[in-house]
Amino acid sequence: MSETLSLTGLAIRGPNRLLVENVSLSLAAGRVTALVGPSGSGKTLTARALLGLVGFKPGVISGTLEAGGAHLALTHATPQDYRPLRGKLLGYLPQGARASLDPLWTVERSVGASAALGSGPNDPSHWLRLSGFDDPEQVLRHFPHELSGGMAQRAALACALAGGSRFLIADEPTTGLDPTVQEGILRHLTRLKARGLGVLLITHDLRLLPELADEVLVMAAGRIEERVTPEALVAGALRSEAGVRLLEATRTIASGRLG
Repeated sequence: MSETLSLTGLAIRGPNRLLVENVSLSLAAGRVTALVGPSGSGKTLTARALLGLVGFKPGVISGTLEAGGAHLALTHATPQDYRPLRGKLLGYLPQGARASLDPLWTVERSVGASAALGSGPNDPSHWLRLSGFDDPEQVLRHFPHELSGGMAQRAALACALAGGSRFLIADEPTTGLDPTVQEGILRHLTRLKARGLGVLLITHDLRLLPELADEVLVMAAGRIEERVTPEALVAGALRSEAGVRLLEATRTIASGRLG
């Protein structure tokens, strides 16, 4: 049986209203689950809850997380409870990847520090090559401010992989990147999926999904509105209002086609 990570019954409340309600999802090794929806639908907030990074009050008011033999009641989980999971089991590729890297550390030092926490090779070049750098030696001594957006994404991905992550949350990984760099990021995620990495891909761009995703979850107003296959997505077989709107907007910018 392949390794899985399961989130059940997540609810998050802000100071004045419910932000995420009864969200459940499952990640599996070698599969990509896409979480799509308009801005403000709760996608990134859900991701941050998985990582134990919801800091406001009351914050997470219900939900359980099961992964790597751990069972966490998220309302009572402490930072220490997340230590066996965050980085070592569950990695994070944020939208602003450059900001996730220590500005005072070279790429070599950042990736090396992550590798020291994992159980794989200690050579940063190994992980940089795995994340898509054809010539890692060219970036080892670069600092984050010297990296392009695409290079920063790949360096952050190398850090996640080096730490031993078997699941990855990729939060809008192609936003703000030019089309050729976007294609490269998606190509590397496809290769990592084939190597057994489980991925939660957060995006509002449905064009990324036909060739990459195994399951698509449509989120709106803090709830999962529907779950569909990529084939149903391409066929336009969406039922939720949020899903239909996303599909129509995507077809508008994709000359009427998806996939």
